[in-house]
Amino acid sequence: MQAKSKKLIFIAVLLAGCIITSLISTNDKAKALPGGSSLLQSAQSAVTSKTAQVKTVRVQVSGAVLEPGIYDVPASCRVEEAIAAAGGLSENADSERVNLVRKVRDGMQIRVPVQKAARTSRTQRKSAQAKSGLGESASKKYGSAKAGSGMMQSVRINSASARELQQLPGIGPALAQRIVETRNSGRFTSADDLLRVPGIGKAKLAKLRDYVEVD
Repeated sequence: MQAKSKKLIFIAVLLAGCIITSLISTNDKAKALPGGSSLLQSAQSAVTSKTAQVKTVRVQVSGAVLEPGIYDVPASCRVEEAIAAAGGLSENADSERVNLVRKVRDGMQIRVPVQKAARTSRTQRKSAQAKSGLGESASKKYGSAKAGSGMMQSVRINSASARELQQLPGIGPALAQRIVETRNSGRFTSADDLLRVPGIGKAKLAKLRDYVEVD
């Protein structure tokens, strides 16, 4: 009887041990799974990040585009797509001189040239502006030519030097100097004030009137 009881107790202890071992194993697996999943996710994120870095390149797009600048584009894209990222071509772009199907590379500069006609027009416009600026500067200094004066420019009698005054018809060095001395004592308010200058009478004033300006 005692032997039978001992046998039952042994079986019960054995079963309890198996149950406890099974519970511990299950708990360990439950703890291990989140950690393993986290490690797997971290590894996948690192690979994804590294892959994304490798597949992105930086290029500079300039010239005849709407929004010139530096852009990050996929490494597999072509010049056409990089230009699209910069807003596309402008109206005066010369797309025939750009290889739109060329693959981009990191550090690449994509410059879209302007059409030849547009460049010529812009150059001519700048040249005209430069000439206009020169003419305006000369006009401020010497005055503008008047009708019937031929190639002679009018002279501003309150600011012109003695040499510039000698450009006027019938004005020599001595008379030019007297004009300067006269205006130093009182500026000219009209061409008629030249009558204050010794040596200038009404007849000479009539010849000078079309070539002088009062500034």
